Amino acid sequence: MKRYHLAVPVKLWALACAILGVSLTGAPLMTCILTATGFLYLAVQRNWRLMVSFGVFYGILALLLCLIDQHGVRLAIFSEFHVLMFWNLSAVLLVGWDLITTPPGELASFLSRIGMPTAVILGLLVMFRFFPTMKAEFKCVVRSMRNRGLTSPSQMLLHPAASCEYVLVPLLLRCLQIADQLSVSAVARGADAPGRRGSYDGRALTGWDWCWLALWPAVTFCVLWMGGIRL
Repeated sequence: MKRYHLAVPVKLWALACAILGVSLTGAPLMTCILTATGFLYLAVQRNWRLMVSFGVFYGILALLLCLIDQHGVRLAIFSEFHVLMFWNLSAVLLVGWDLITTPPGELASFLSRIGMPTAVILGLLVMFRFFPTMKAEFKCVVRSMRNRGLTSPSQMLLHPAASCEYVLVPLLLRCLQIADQLSVSAVARGADAPGRRGSYDGRALTGWDWCWLALWPAVTFCVLWMGGIRL
């Protein structure tokens, strides 16, 4: 099933509401309501991959919190503070990652409509797409290393410096190549041309967009009302 994207203003509004709710609530555990809303928000957009991966991560956090609170478990690597911090920020991380993975054309169209300078638009697009791009490139490097037999435990343990070199050097070269490709693409698309530019991705707000524009502040208000406001 093809993925559906809510409008960029809706995603920015959702991120602002999530940050506001997480920052001001006096009951940190109440942020689970915001996270549940975030999962429903992803389901509407059919972003199943992010739902599953983040659902596993959130389930692990819930299990750790239960063990810490009910059985007094103490973690060797992460402290209880880090577990609670990630639990509280889950809604922000979920909504923020959905915004970052928005198609660049939709982001550029929205930013251009509100009159943002071209240099700022290009900078934001590069920033938003950096981590997804590096993730894809890292997978390609690991796949290439696996084909050459360079990912075996013995290789990683006996030659850690060489293993790091096998990863870092291709990534740095790919960064340079991608930077050149982005420069050529920006010039070819008329990024430095004067005048008003249009976009194929511009669209009006739909019914789903208006629903979520109303739902996010309503949920944030409920969380602050039930959990109290921390000033």
